[in-house]
Amino acid sequence: MVRLALFLCAVACSAARPPSTPACAGPISCAREQLVEADDGLRRAIQKRGVTEAFAGVLMEEAKLLGEGRGLVSGKQGALDALQGVEPFTWTLARADVSLDAGLGYSFGWLPNGHYVAIWRRQGGDWKLAVFLRKPAAPQDLTPPAWFVPFRGEPGAVPPAAQTVAAADTAFAALAKRSGTQSAFTTYAAQDAVQLSRTMIFGREAIGHLFDDGPAIDWAPLVEDAAQDLGYTIGAFTAGAVRGNYLTIWRLQPDGEWRYVLDGGVRA
Repeated sequence: MVRLALFLCAVACSAARPPSTPACAGPISCAREQLVEADDGLRRAIQKRGVTEAFAGVLMEEAKLLGEGRGLVSGKQGALDALQGVEPFTWTLARADVSLDAGLGYSFGWLPNGHYVAIWRRQGGDWKLAVFLRKPAAPQDLTPPAWFVPFRGEPGAVPPAAQTVAAADTAFAALAKRSGTQSAFTTYAAQDAVQLSRTMIFGREAIGHLFDDGPAIDWAPLVEDAAQDLGYTIGAFTAGAVRGNYLTIWRLQPDGEWRYVLDGGVRA
């Protein structure tokens, strides 16, 4: 309980600043540091100028927005229309990473009453927002495990991907139909994967337990993008009577297979 209390205090106290990034020691870590600055810049702009104006400055023209009760909204103007009237919100960064070519990256973390995920694309040296997901969640009641770190070091080379991220996602969904949701999520989760559920669920084993006796889920990707060892898919899902959209972030493994490092969804 003491460790949990200290963690929750740290989360609350750090909401006004991102975690300290390691010293910029190479092209990947330098790009990651710039992405963290972009993430924090958007957070600060929301507080200073309001949600719509802040997002207008960073959204790509083909940006996607995923929100609870709205599902997937496509295009910059559609996203800005959906953000009209939204009260300013803030967040605490949990993790950020970039691709080997420093052209694609992501950040995610805790909102006061939820989670956020941002997918970033580098354009002309600046990080621009390709996807933003915001979903409600309960307060984090368990500390992240000791192995969970916000940043990884300079990654090594990886082999060519065996398939596209959309093909990996389709195979993931097919396995869920054949063998069940728990088996599929356990198989396709990276060892350090995070699932955005009622709270953040850390690691392949814990994710497997999340789907103990869980409902059947059917899904298919609609959008994909990738850069070397990092990619994402956006798709539609059904779970019983519930319909919605999801965002899955994939990282290429040393064996050339894609495994997801982050997954979360919203109701349409």
